[in-house]
This record gives sequence, structure tokens and C-alpha cells, in this order.
Amino acid sequence: MSHNDEKPMDEVTSVKGMDRREFMKRTAVGVGAVAATMVVGGCGSDNSSTPATSLAAPVGPNSTTNKTAWKFGVMADTQWLNMKWADGNSYYDDGKNPNTSAIDIIQKLNDKFIAHGVNFVVQVGDFADAAYDVPGNNRNIAKSDGTSYVMANGQVAEDTRALFAQKLYNAGIGFFPVRGNHDDTAVTAQEFQTIFPQTGGTAAPAGTMNASPANVLGLTNPDSAKQPSPTKTGNTFTIGSNFSAIGSPSANLKGLSYGFDYNNARLLFIDQFTPLDGKDPDGAAYGLGTTAKKQQSWVTSALSGRSASTTPHAFVFSHKGLITQQHVDVLFGNDPSTASSPGMDDFIRSLDSNKVDFYFCGHDHNHNRSIVKAIDGNGAGQVHHILCSSNSSKFYTPNENNPTGRGAAGPSALKSNDDYFCGGKRQTQLSQELYTVGYYIVTVDGPNVQIDYYSAPVPVIYGDNTESLMLTTPTTLNFTRRETFGLSKTGKEFVLGNGDSYTAVQDTYKTTAAKILAGANGNPIVDPSGRKYYNAVTTSWWDASGTASDILALWGMAYTLGSDQTDVYVLQLNYDKSKGAPVLASPDYNGNWVNAVDQNIGSSVKKLVQGPYTAGAALGTYGIDTTAGTVWAVINYNGYFAAVAGV
Repeated sequence: MSHNDEKPMDEVTSVKGMDRREFMKRTAVGVGAVAATMVVGGCGSDNSSTPATSLAAPVGPNSTTNKTAWKFGVMADTQWLNMKWADGNSYYDDGKNPNTSAIDIIQKLNDKFIAHGVNFVVQVGDFADAAYDVPGNNRNIAKSDGTSYVMANGQVAEDTRALFAQKLYNAGIGFFPVRGNHDDTAVTAQEFQTIFPQTGGTAAPAGTMNASPANVLGLTNPDSAKQPSPTKTGNTFTIGSNFSAIGSPSANLKGLSYGFDYNNARLLFIDQFTPLDGKDPDGAAYGLGTTAKKQQSWVTSALSGRSASTTPHAFVFSHKGLITQQHVDVLFGNDPSTASSPGMDDFIRSLDSNKVDFYFCGHDHNHNRSIVKAIDGNGAGQVHHILCSSNSSKFYTPNENNPTGRGAAGPSALKSNDDYFCGGKRQTQLSQELYTVGYYIVTVDGPNVQIDYYSAPVPVIYGDNTESLMLTTPTTLNFTRRETFGLSKTGKEFVLGNGDSYTAVQDTYKTTAAKILAGANGNPIVDPSGRKYYNAVTTSWWDASGTASDILALWGMAYTLGSDQTDVYVLQLNYDKSKGAPVLASPDYNGNWVNAVDQNIGSSVKKLVQGPYTAGAALGTYGIDTTAGTVWAVINYNGYFAAVAGV
């Protein structure tokens, strides 16, 4: 039946369950959610056993016809800590995670990154739990089979992590790390430069992959029975460019803080830990809270020195955040206040003025997405801040390391780090998830950036008043896509709180105007300290391709992690009248354009109206106003939308 019939049509639409919404059927799933535990299932299963290019129509970054999009993966802390409580110098190894590095999780993530077809992977620090051990500080590690072994020093732990990057190299995928506080000694700095020549810290050309030294490739693996060491295959290859032009802040940070260009993006890595000579970039004695500030001129130069036309995107990575949820220490000091972290507000303004897309960090072992702002009164600035999910055996609960947190009961008794240190001014919460293992796929397509967050539930036990532990890795980690979000150089962002109207969301691209005509943010969710979440609603655009309008990607209105469902709202697009009489359409899970109301979540009444939208139209109502040249629909999900004839 044609959707262009002159008379209204009523039809009850039968909608299948959420599990039919596979990866990339929707691009924008829930933001603004908090989960104390993972809910199995969710908005999209991890279809990475096949390339994430399920959209047959030329829509968005994962279209089968799109040859410009590229991807990288992001992972965080890979410590394996299963400590024997009676003896703080003993560790337990379950036979799959040698030398205090979470190798079994690393291997499972490597498989996912390969299946997703990423070009390279970034890790934001903490490669092993005891990687900071200096020579002579032997660790006795007891195995679950009753045997034990001695790890001589932290260099062995670092070498173990480097060895198990080999699966990526063998697949032609690059790996770019930055150190964390568990990799923070001068000895580790030297080892880091040796085992990761791609960062530019050695004589090997920067960007060189598959060049691990003999001490890595020949490492004695105490868990070889259950976790065999990978074998090197293939030749060296290069990922990235402009390493020497971007350089490092100082000679003693060469290959520790570094940057490079890939395609149309610049990536910058900031190391705040002890360099080889124990000095800050200016030659003064090293200070954990001063080194990042002294790298600011390099950060600004590296970010401002890129071309807006050829390198519009920028991503910044470091281990510690600008504000986190359990730890109080940050990139610039002991806590996120302006007084304790001098230089942080200037850093945020620098990232904002130089149009950095996202700042990624680890350290806190939970997923938290927010907008972080400058608050010193010397000018505005903000950055999108992604605190990355754990890839470790340990997981932190927000606020417990905060002076108000320990022993307090319930959200009303807790203060967030933002409330306690910054008066609630620095951070706008968007989403959070606790006690899961997770990773991120960043897709860059022209002016658009899309990030998919995947996570898997894991069994944890409560360890002490700051951390929970996983005793052994599950045989299978069941990853699901938990949320999708993004930004666009040609789109807009609207940060809306509970009760705010979605009618603020309006954008125009070329000849296509998009408007939300009705609907409001009903996000009721709060984080463990009682803070309400906001919805960061974003628009991105792709040129018309067999459609009567340009193609809109609308993200950020869902607010339950693992669900595509949004509040009911009304979306309108104008269309090219020469292309026939279309309807508002969205791609189905096979990539075919279908009527947008057919994709509504739950049962709805499908009804065609000839003319403009009128207030009160029910979910499932859609219309075409031939006089104004617009199409509209009452829907309850985010995704790709266009005016399309003949569906």
C-alpha cells in the first residue's frame, strides 16, 4: 500500500522485541543512564563476528558503499589484581592472566577490534597491576593450580602486555598506548619506549608496528598452557603521520607524550608520569601535579597547528581524567578543584578553542560520559569527557574515595566529586555504567564522529571499601552495544535537562531543515550521588542519496543504557518536491528505507495525515504537507532519517 494515499490510513503496527535492533540499525541509543549492574541483552548485540556494515543503503559511516569512514578502538586499564588478603605482596593468577596483566580480557578485546575492522587501538594506561615494581621487588604469584612463580620486576609485566598486542599487529592493526599510574616509574618509562617503538621514543621510525623487541617476543609465559603466547607473523607496517612535526613537549618525554595524524584527525597522548631523568619538561624536579601544566604550550601548539580543512578532528588521551567518579586525583593535581589543579581550566579552554572532539581517560574502572567545564571565572570552555570502562579484574564504586563517601549510606549521604570539590559547576553528567568490562569503537566519517560503547557483565565480589574484584575471567564475555553518541563539525548539539522541551532541536544542512515539533526530555535517572543526567542531543548529516532530503542522524535522546527508546517526539524534515511525495523514513535492520513509524518501539497506531502536524497526534501518526514541502512523524527512537518516496 502506498503511503501517499489521499485518505487517512489506520493500522496497528506490530513491533518485534528489542533484540531485533542489531548493531547500526539505530545509531543513537540511550544516553543519560546509570546501571549498578549490567542488564544482559540490551539495545544491540555485538555483531562484530561480521563487519559492522549492515546498512545496505548508503546511510552513515557504516554503509557498505561508504569508503571514506575509518575506525579506531579505545580500551583502558588492564590490571589483573586478585590479591591474597593476608599477604599484600602475593598475587593469585587464574592461569589466564600472567604477570598481573589482564591478558584474557585483552585477547577477547583484540578479537572484537579485529572483527570491527578498526585501523588501530588506543589504550589509556595501566598495562599491568604491578608494572611499577622496580628491579629487586620480586612478586610471588600463586596460581590456581597450586603452583607459583616469581615476577622479577615491573618490566616483565609491561613486556607481557606488549606481547599480547601481537594479535593486533598480525591482523594489520596498530596499537598506541599511553602510560598510567601503574606504569609510572623511570624504569618503566625506559621499557615503554623500547617495547612500543611506534610512539617515537626509540631509533625506530615512529608509527612502526609489529616491531616488538626480542625480550617481548621471547618472554617466558607462566600461563602458556591456558593462554599461549602469540607468534609474530608478517612484516612491519606504519600507522600515522606527522610524528616529528607534532613532536613531544621535551626531550625527556619523547615517545611518552606524543601525537600523530591519521587521515583527517589528530591524536594527542599526554603522559604525566616519571620520565627517564625524573624531571619536568622545563628541567625542574618532576612533580605529578605539575608536569601536565608544563606541557600546555605543546598541547596548544599541536592542536592549533592542524588544518581545519584537512584535519578537522582531534582526540586527546591520557590516563587520568579531568574529573572522575571514585578517584579524586586528576591529570593536573590531587583533586578537580581549580585550587588543587592549577592549569586545568586553561587546558579545557585550549581543547575547546581548538575544537577537540573528545578527551579519553581511564583510571576509574567504570564507564562515565560527561561534559567537563572550566570554572575559574577566566573564560568559558568545555570538552566531552569519556572515562573508559574497566578492562581489569577490579572495579570501583563512585564516591567511595571521596571524603564524604566512605561509610555513607544511600545517594542522599554521598557527594559527587564535582559537588564536593567544585560546587557542582565542573561536570554535566550524561551516562554511567558500573561493574562491566567495556570498549569503544570510534568511527570518523568526514565531518562526523560516531562512538559505540560496548560492555559485558562480569561476576565481581566486594573486596574492600574502595574496589570490587573479579576472581577469574568468564569463558565468554557477552558484549552488547550499550549506547551510541557522537558529534559533527557540520551538526549541532543541544544539552537538555529533565523537563526541557525538545523543540530547541533545530538544524539545517544545505537545503534540508530538521525540526523537532513536540516532545520533552523525561529522563528521570540519577547517578549514585543523586545528580540528574542530561541528554546531549546531536545532529549529523550526510548528503542525499536517492532520497528527497539530505540524511539526518539524530543522537542522544534515549536515556536507558541498552535501549533505543526515547520519549515520544515529533520530527519534521523538508523535502525536494521534484522527488515525488515522500514520507519520513528510517533504515530497517537490513539497511532498507522504511516508514519511520514502522520502527517505533512497542505497539503504536499507524495513521497517515495529509497536512501539517497538529498537537496531540498519537505515536505512529505521520504526515506529508505538500504545500509546505515537509514530512513529519510521531516516533520514539533515534537513528537515521530522511524524506524518501516509494516506501
